[in-house]
Amino acid sequence: MTRNASTPQVKKPLSRRAAMLRLGGVAVAAYVVPSMTVLSAAHASSASPASKATRPSPTSKPSPTSKPSPTSSPSPTSKPSPASTPSTPSGPTTPTGPSPVSGPSRPDYSKIVDRDSCEAAGGRFDAGANTCTVRTR
Repeated sequence: MTRNASTPQVKKPLSRRAAMLRLGGVAVAAYVVPSMTVLSAAHASSASPASKATRPSPTSKPSPTSKPSPTSSPSPTSKPSPASTPSTPSGPTTPTGPSPVSGPSRPDYSKIVDRDSCEAAGGRFDAGANTCTVRTR
């Protein structure tokens, strides 16, 4: 099939799946190609002839012992820090009025962590499931 040079080619936008597939292929290539080149280099170096063992060098003489360091003296004592000034007492609180939500207060259910706190909130504790059931009105 031949194409006419005068008809422009329309490129379709890549779908998300196709773009992710291309990106994955690039990532795999970037990960695999360097490891393959390292393996081929290691394989090439193993083809070289084995090296021959040489005689060990003679042992050296031990170094002379060092002199002990002089003993240190204790550091001078420091002066105690001055006492801090006492904080000023806060004044009386000003009433702000009734709270926006009125009615009887409910227990804080986030504080129920064991059998005692469950029963104190008026609930029934199930030890097998480690749950607390509190009936609300």
